[in-house]
Amino acid sequence: MILFEIHIFRDQAWKVDSVFDDKELAVYEAQRIEKTARFSAVRVIEEIYDETTQRTKTRTVYRSSKIDKENLESHRRRAQAATFEPPPRRRAAKTKHASPTLLVFNLIVVVLGGFTALFLLRYLWERG
Repeated sequence: MILFEIHIFRDQAWKVDSVFDDKELAVYEAQRIEKTARFSAVRVIEEIYDETTQRTKTRTVYRSSKIDKENLESHRRRAQAATFEPPPRRRAAKTKHASPTLLVFNLIVVVLGGFTALFLLRYLWERG
């Protein structure tokens, strides 16, 4: 005798939701329950009862949980981050430094402009 039990995880414990004799139907129903997002986990347990030994063998044939999906997504993100290569660094553009003669010329212009301004101010002061 083979039965398929749908277990749901609710209130910190597994509880039997329903029992089927058809595996495909049990898995389909478990997937439908999973889509409602009312429970954090769903699983289908196959129970095989051997009448001669009067023992039951169980195995999980389907399981799904929010935690499994979150862990899978986390593993995908980590794998993607591990394979991510940052773009090559661009070198800073070389700046041309002013030649010493240009610096001296600019200094002379500033000094002469300053003296000119001083003489002009003195002239206007004495005149006024």
